[in-house]
Amino acid sequence: MAEQAGLSIGAIGEKQVALSTQHAAIADADRALAEALAAAHAATVEGARRLDAIGAEIDRAVGNQAALGLDTGVGAREFQKFLLAKQREILAVVSDASELDCAAKAVLDKLSERYNFSAG
Repeated sequence: MAEQAGLSIGAIGEKQVALSTQHAAIADADRALAEALAAAHAATVEGARRLDAIGAEIDRAVGNQAALGLDTGVGAREFQKFLLAKQREILAVVSDASELDCAAKAVLDKLSERYNFSAG
């Protein structure tokens, strides 16, 4: 009987170690997930800020058409250059967001593997 109790205590200890290891792995995955979400949120806020700033610049320029001399060839070309520059800035914001999306997806895929491994 004492031998059976010893085996049970040993099995319980092994199970505790396994559960502790699993808990630590899940806690690490949780921290990584929180970091990924915080980074995604910060990138989204920054992208929106950049787009708002670009929009404000365009709104100011459109509201100030008379001073820009859009009725002249030079003024129209300068405004076209301005709009093309703003388009490039918008494309850069979208491109940055796309790159961050791909990176975040890779992180989340790895985290999914860690959660699945921990659960198994």
